[in-house]
Amino acid sequence: MDAGESDEDLITRWKIGRDQFALNTLISRYLPRFYGTARAMLIAVEEAEDIAQDVMLKVIQAIERFDARFTFQAWSYTILLNTVRNSVRQRKQRGKRFELTPHLDEVAVSEGGAGDRLAAEEAKSMLDGAMRKLSEKQRVAVVLMLLEGLSATEVAQIEGCSTDAVYQRVTEARKLLRGELLLKRAWLGE
Repeated sequence: MDAGESDEDLITRWKIGRDQFALNTLISRYLPRFYGTARAMLIAVEEAEDIAQDVMLKVIQAIERFDARFTFQAWSYTILLNTVRNSVRQRKQRGKRFELTPHLDEVAVSEGGAGDRLAAEEAKSMLDGAMRKLSEKQRVAVVLMLLEGLSATEVAQIEGCSTDAVYQRVTEARKLLRGELLLKRAWLGE
């Protein structure tokens, strides 16, 4: 039971023998990722927690229908983004003012002193402000590719568009955020 097993191997073990360890491994891999992505796309911490848990349940319930033509990551993130978008739609229908807005407090805070924590909080605030400038499609591409590390092909599968469209969204996002020093440094690898 190698911790480095692929998602697809774990799914196969679950489907064939109902191996609880395999399922628990998938949950421990993806639940924090789902939360981080939902948190990056939404304002309310509680809502991001609820969505992450709801998505994990949906994934587990639908795992028998997992389509191996896609990666598990792309398949599960499709469920995640649809759930986030449905939540936004429901809030709008109830008349509450709400938009898909990033909140990037999942950026690591150093263990340093008060000055380091203050600088980290300022960086988070800058990232929040910068991400608010992006359209939903640009934000999804940036969050999934740059924060979650998905490939452009996986993002294209999730979004139902071409890989070129994903690259275009990231390029447009970079142009809009050119003045954001923190993001520019991250993109340039400085």
